[in-house]
Amino acid sequence: MTTETDICNLALDILKEAPITSIEDQRPVAMWCKRNFAVSRDSLLSRADWNFALRRAEIPADSDAPAFGWSKSFTLPSGCLRVIPLTVCGRYEGTPILHEVENGKVLTNYGGPLKVRYVARAEDYNRYPPIFIEALAGYMAMKCAHWLTGKQGYQQIAQGLFSEAMRNAWLVDAIEGTSPRAADSEWIDQR
Repeated sequence: MTTETDICNLALDILKEAPITSIEDQRPVAMWCKRNFAVSRDSLLSRADWNFALRRAEIPADSDAPAFGWSKSFTLPSGCLRVIPLTVCGRYEGTPILHEVENGKVLTNYGGPLKVRYVARAEDYNRYPPIFIEALAGYMAMKCAHWLTGKQGYQQIAQGLFSEAMRNAWLVDAIEGTSPRAADSEWIDQR
């Protein structure tokens, strides 16, 4: 079972530092991990459409309309970190819906219910693919390297490992599922 402590220890391994027993330890490094883990996790989750963190919801329109600019507002689900671009049918290749995201709400002129795909705050670490765990550990190592080791070289090593892990994670994540079929354009139809 993967824990926050396990992920933090992977970050410490990158920096060749001693592991922590628990994220609840009173050692300065454990306290740093506890303070920075959730925001680091959420920041990394927000950077991409991670398949394991994607969620779908059909949300009703709020009873109050926005003050101006849009006719409808929809409250986003709790734990929503980032909205995937909205489409009429909720699918990747659907017709886009003009909208803005503001203060935990989607503002639009489109009527409800609204089909939303979003990146969620994923807190079940056992569902994290190993490639994401590796990227998160590299990200945390990069953030704490200079503070913990006092050596710029370790930060550069951690940044390189993080960048490589992210490239690999995006490649793996991108090939899961089926690519949407490209729609024929009017130009092709005319030929």
